[in-house]
Amino acid sequence: MSFLKNQEQNPEFLNDYLKYTRYILQSSENTVNELYFDIRTFFRYLIVHNDKANKIDLDKFKEISIADITLDDLDNVNTFTIQDFISFLRNFSGNAPKTRNRKLASLKNFFSYLSSINLITSDPTANVKFANVEKRQPKYLNLNQSKDLLSKTIQSSSRNTIRNYAIISLFLNCCLRLGELIGINLTDVKLDDKTLKVKGKGNKERIVYLDDSVSEALEEYLKVRPTLPITDPNYNALFLSERKKRISRRNVQLIIDQELLKIFEEKRKGYHTHSLRHTGATLMYNENDTNILIIQKILGHKLLSSTEIYTHVSDKKLKYIMENCTISSILERKGDLENGKE
Repeated sequence: MSFLKNQEQNPEFLNDYLKYTRYILQSSENTVNELYFDIRTFFRYLIVHNDKANKIDLDKFKEISIADITLDDLDNVNTFTIQDFISFLRNFSGNAPKTRNRKLASLKNFFSYLSSINLITSDPTANVKFANVEKRQPKYLNLNQSKDLLSKTIQSSSRNTIRNYAIISLFLNCCLRLGELIGINLTDVKLDDKTLKVKGKGNKERIVYLDDSVSEALEEYLKVRPTLPITDPNYNALFLSERKKRISRRNVQLIIDQELLKIFEEKRKGYHTHSLRHTGATLMYNENDTNILIIQKILGHKLLSSTEIYTHVSDKKLKYIMENCTISSILERKGDLENGKE
């Protein structure tokens, strides 16, 4: 983990907080790394902000050491400091509202922790509000594009091609998150039962059922997957890189980008690994009329509101509803029935 690799460069109270979040709250490794990067950015800003006499060259912002930040420094932070930092993120870093909100959320969690154990006198983030963010529906592939992606992925019998096809099959058919996919172990796959154990957010496990096509894709991949000695730390990883290590997030992202180019011919903004998860859920809803509560369970969402963004009412379904389910159409049908009875 990034924060563990950089422990010697961090104030000890920051390391304590990150370890608490990772091992006590059991937040994911990616979540903790993201927290670390966000807080580190704020600490660097504090150094720039407090250096009244000698302005630090902002071009070297990412090289600023945070080792000397103290709890006294944080105790002097107030609401205005936080608001100035948000402005800094917008004007200097060019962060969009969604990114600024994420970094503010990281600071809120951090300062709340410090305040709760009395390391600072008050929480300076308490009264700072999040920016309004326009909700955008994530992009997804239609049914023909999904079919095209699968058929163009499996164009050779090479080991990597077979692996990539299995990865895309899991994204599209099982609606996995990127972190869930790279975390799959060999022992999580039960082809006899056609099930897959997935570890989602907050280390919450769920069972995903596999259809014949996904089972076959995994079975074919397992035939060509390199066999590692049991002493190898990557022995149990399902998907391996060319170097025979557990495949990384970045590696999968590059694979998906390359495969999407086969159907789009040029890089399309907004299409990425998460688009495939979204595609699977959307097509379940639009093409198969799958109940949204079932989709919620498949996706591993705790709240139904999180699932709703993965569902779109198709034009075909909307047309049917407007023609058959409005008040006037219901009254018309009711009248026809009554006339029939007479």
